Amino acid sequence: MGGVEAFLYFLALQGEAKREEVRARFPALVPILKALGEEVEIQGETFRLLRPLRLSWFAPLFGRYANPLEPLALERLIEAAHRSAEAGEPLVEGEGLLAVARAFQRGSEALLRGEARAALHAYGEGLGLLEGAGLPFPSAALALLALAQEAFRPGGKGRATARKALERNPTPWARALAEGVLKGDLDPTLPPRGS
Repeated sequence: MGGVEAFLYFLALQGEAKREEVRARFPALVPILKALGEEVEIQGETFRLLRPLRLSWFAPLFGRYANPLEPLALERLIEAAHRSAEAGEPLVEGEGLLAVARAFQRGSEALLRGEARAALHAYGEGLGLLEGAGLPFPSAALALLALAQEAFRPGGKGRATARKALERNPTPWARALAEGVLKGDLDPTLPPRGS
């Protein structure tokens, strides 16, 4: 791995990384940091991406660098889909896993409008695409599904689905979302934006 795009993708997946790991993967770090300017924050020994995770920039990098069998890549793709819906971005174009992202983006748009039934249908479409590809369901996908289930029918399947999400080694964002469902907080914008 090397270059600005690869570094962006790496930080988007990790959320943050220690200097030692960054130096090992990106030996020519100074030109990369100059090219990114204020998009990367360095606090002590930790690098953090300041650019909000959105499909508008993450999807092309995902297409170039992702290993679809890497669980973290799928987690962050689903999170980017939700955050793109929050930001009002146009639906992502593409086939394969980008079609999964588009379904989750549509589901999150519906959920944010308070349309739980439409969100359930769109999330179900995304999960069906993942299943058809033989891929596991990311915890982020299950956490969003749990939120829609609980919004549609409080006390129904949502809490059980949230527990399943927590069993799958979730990212901090997915963990916050699933824990919110278990606590009865159904705000789809709940998870911290910096995670």
